[in-house]
Amino acid sequence: MERRLQQIFFVLSILALGLILAAAWQANTPSWKTFQRNYLQLEAQEEPNAITKAAVLATPPEIHQVMLTGLQRVDRCTTCHLGVEDPTMKNAPEPYRYHAGLGPHVPSKFGCTICHGGQGLATDKDSAHGNVAFWQTPLLPKEYVRASCGRCHKEGDVPDVPELTEGRHLFETQGCRGCHKLNGVGGSIGPDLTEEGANLRSPEWLERHFLAPNAVSSGSAMPNFHFTKEQARDLTYYMLSLTNEEMGTYYSSVRLIPSPEYGRQLFVEKNCITCHTIGGVGSKTGLDLLGVTKRHSTEWLDEQLVNPELVYPGSSMPEYDLETNARKALLAFLSSATSEDMQSILSKKPRALTPEEVSVEVGKQDFARFGCVGCHGTELQGGVANPNAQGGEVPSLLHVSDDYTKDEVIAIIRNGRVPPKDNVSGPTPPLYMPPWKNVLSDEDINRIADYLWSKQQKKETW
Repeated sequence: MERRLQQIFFVLSILALGLILAAAWQANTPSWKTFQRNYLQLEAQEEPNAITKAAVLATPPEIHQVMLTGLQRVDRCTTCHLGVEDPTMKNAPEPYRYHAGLGPHVPSKFGCTICHGGQGLATDKDSAHGNVAFWQTPLLPKEYVRASCGRCHKEGDVPDVPELTEGRHLFETQGCRGCHKLNGVGGSIGPDLTEEGANLRSPEWLERHFLAPNAVSSGSAMPNFHFTKEQARDLTYYMLSLTNEEMGTYYSSVRLIPSPEYGRQLFVEKNCITCHTIGGVGSKTGLDLLGVTKRHSTEWLDEQLVNPELVYPGSSMPEYDLETNARKALLAFLSSATSEDMQSILSKKPRALTPEEVSVEVGKQDFARFGCVGCHGTELQGGVANPNAQGGEVPSLLHVSDDYTKDEVIAIIRNGRVPPKDNVSGPTPPLYMPPWKNVLSDEDINRIADYLWSKQQKKETW
């Protein structure tokens, strides 16, 4: 019996020693070292000189780390993805392949995780790609990586990412702010979306939620807006861009991309057409701007936008409070603007509105922007289901003047209102009117009321 126990102890000791040696070998031979050896062999294949080839193969393995204090992160992705900045590796297999289209977004300044997601500090594949418990930002699917552009570029349009532009537009016009806060502005019926892109929800979940809210989140108060597949995708892009990350000065300074398209938008918004012509088309008050970027240096034109009187004494041009990239965008538009562009702008320029019409138009925009359309509809028709509310749905506002005075409606907008229950002992209706007094000014609330009453007047004339 004693001999038997000695044999068992001997076998277990050998097994324990084997496990210790295996653990030590694995600790000293992590997968990233294997990737680096394979990459060096790829590099060495292209070296005709034997001495140079030997030097490449003798390169000691090391962790490649990028400290990104301005983005509050550390990335070690290039420990394995060694060829991202080497054009000769454009046909190499992953993880050694060259990253085409990087442009100014070099890993040394931006890292990788700000766009792709994943866990920058990790050095094994699963952990680095974020496929581990409790890591909130796993790698984004390839088709959604471009959504990350909106994490930095929050103002203006992002060239080549129209989904972001359309997603922002849908959010602001389809009533999302009526139930959701974004950067402190909006309702509180639904969750705050300020950091939605940093949550664990996958792009697939978000897209399905926009197409059929109750099918994904049972009992959700969110109405079915009957978005198309493309609209759901656009909104998903926008949601993924909402991370509210802290960024240093450099990254904040490039948040707006100075594209000609945004410059055109500024040209219209700042009413440049009121004084200037382009190719003889427009107002004759100011100078013709056709070819102006060829007649003057960029520095002179930039200073002219900042301080017109200093550069051009006697100038009647106002000082516009435009930040650097906005001025660059405006000059980018002017560098290619033609008389045809001016004709197009003029054809869409509306007539001047009366003060009353301005109030109604601003009220209409606020009605959409702050989410009223989400429940009451773009044409005030209401009809959104609201369980256990009297009537069973959000009421139409087309006849609101029949039941309330204008002052009463203003008070409801300001202070909010929970709809009366259909069954007193039943649950509170999920949709209610939140108070807007801490979000909207009294002037904005009055303008919304003006818009509602303008619709009443139109109804009465029919």
